[in-house]
Amino acid sequence: MNSSSSGPGDVVLVVDDEEGIRRMLQLVLQRGGYQVIAAGSAEEAISLARTCGPRLAILDYCLPDMTGLDLLRRLKTADARLPVILLTGFADLANAVVAIKEGAFDYLAKPFDNQGLLSKVREALTCCPRPSPRLGAPGSLRARMGPSPAITRTIEDVERVAPTDFSVSIFGETGAGKEVVARAVHDLSPRGKFPFIAVDCGSIPDTLIENELFGHERGAFTGAERQQPGKFEAAQGGTLFLDEIGNLSWSAQARLLRVLQERVIYRVGGTKSIPVDVRLVSASNRDLADAVTKGTFREDLLYRLCDYRITLPPLRARTDDIMHIAHDFLAEANRELDKQVSKFSDEAAAALLAFRWPGNVRQLRSVVRRAVLIANHTIDIEHLALPETDSDRPESAVANLFHAGMSLKDIVHKRMADVERQVLFEALQRLHGNKAAVARLLQVDYKTVHTKLKTYGLSA
Repeated sequence: MNSSSSGPGDVVLVVDDEEGIRRMLQLVLQRGGYQVIAAGSAEEAISLARTCGPRLAILDYCLPDMTGLDLLRRLKTADARLPVILLTGFADLANAVVAIKEGAFDYLAKPFDNQGLLSKVREALTCCPRPSPRLGAPGSLRARMGPSPAITRTIEDVERVAPTDFSVSIFGETGAGKEVVARAVHDLSPRGKFPFIAVDCGSIPDTLIENELFGHERGAFTGAERQQPGKFEAAQGGTLFLDEIGNLSWSAQARLLRVLQERVIYRVGGTKSIPVDVRLVSASNRDLADAVTKGTFREDLLYRLCDYRITLPPLRARTDDIMHIAHDFLAEANRELDKQVSKFSDEAAAALLAFRWPGNVRQLRSVVRRAVLIANHTIDIEHLALPETDSDRPESAVANLFHAGMSLKDIVHKRMADVERQVLFEALQRLHGNKAAVARLLQVDYKTVHTKLKTYGLSA
């Protein structure tokens, strides 16, 4: 068997709403040498596929929230190369044929024998090879982030450290692309065929973060009706990415340090040690050395995290990358919205290059996506609706809205939205991307903050 196309340790996603069947499939596949991630619903499967990047998916046709055919389409939209095997009863064979026409590799009729399942999995993985990642190829780090000298240096850093098992810390402003770099480190490492699990430490309340990382035993607390593994176990053999790690509480930092030293975890409420083999990649939008000086971050943990440091410059310092990324987002939005917007006008391109991008790449995507929605063939400057910057005079900003032919109601609504966005942005900066803390500061619920940050392209 060609090791570049299939091999022991490949991650297989199993989706079935019957727990007994999920466990049986998991056991058979694990005995066959595969890593297994399992989901009981389509939405859970979509979330796992996004974070873990499976090499193959096995889907039951009958799921509680959508059909296996609908899930197949969603998974194929996200990753057209993903081979999918559909599990179906005799009565649903016609649907299985439709699924193959939609891109499924094959189907298995229930009941099936274990060796037949493993044979089908091996055949799918062998016939649907996934090319080894290269940083200069389409979809790679350079293709996604741009041709600037700063990105060239970042690529050199990634290529240097990826083959090792060093812990990597990535520093850069919110929205600059730290997770993209973390995924590149994972993809180019020997752990690349195992799960990549991302955890946003800034979005999880202090009281829940240890449960998220380490899991819990049944009865560990009120409502813990069953055993739940944590993210460390989910990332076994692969990479655990801790985004905005500076938001971890002191007690969570202590437990994380112990895991890095002993390579075992204890679930919340548990006494049994569980060995873990995980590479840790962390990210922060602030210099943790300063946090050590202030006494909010452990110095010994910082040393463990920073075997190798990568600093990602903000987008305003990488003007060579702006239009490269903007054209990528233009193509992405055209596909998403089924439109054919072809280009940026010279005036729009000049505005994009002149803007300071406080929200970095994430904000650029939001601006381009909205522009594609309202433009017809060419994105012009009025389609961009760039937020007011510190250097803009209020009267000139309003004058631009006059020139755009907006009504009084629309102008007021636009200016209020600009103010709201600025308040959220400054709160994020002040609280280092901690969305739960932003909600407390602004006296609104967490869901409202999360929704508005996503609307304005400011998600921490």
